[in-house]
Amino acid sequence: MAGQTLLPAGDYRTTYAADTTVFPTTTSRNMMILGIVLICFAPYVLNEYSLSLLIQIGIFGIAALGLNIVVGFTGQISIGHAAFFGFGAFTSAYVSSKLHVPVFFAIPLSGVVTALVGLIFGLPAARLKGLYLAIATLAAQFILLDFFSRAEWFTGGSVPAHADAFSIFGKTLRGDRQYFY
Repeated sequence: MAGQTLLPAGDYRTTYAADTTVFPTTTSRNMMILGIVLICFAPYVLNEYSLSLLIQIGIFGIAALGLNIVVGFTGQISIGHAAFFGFGAFTSAYVSSKLHVPVFFAIPLSGVVTALVGLIFGLPAARLKGLYLAIATLAAQFILLDFFSRAEWFTGGSVPAHADAFSIFGKTLRGDRQYFY
């Protein structure tokens, strides 16, 4: 009746490296690989509603991973994380539509540009701690929101910025498949 579980019973970890391992067993690693393969074929199997849910899960998962880096690994508080997430999205759309960089390259490039903007805010806030650092991130939120409302050339104004269609290896994906991949 007892089958193989993802984490064996009595698994006591004595080092930090053992505690932070991503895949503690081969079963968990193989299940992750299987999940990634299944997700790659999801647009061809799922209906529109389920696919739109997976798209939203992916978008919020990216935001949560970024926040995990700031809060989870450094222990700092970031109230302005959403503004940097939005800046990355607007940068990706701007780079792909105005500078005609393929979306496949525009997304990582927008991450680099957003990191540079974060560095601009981070250098003056580097000596702050606790509540003062949280207030500095809140200030970054308001500054970037003001930038979004004033820079219509960047955000698109009342007609939001539009990114080019995602294409890879000569194949252009349309509709929900485009946003999923």
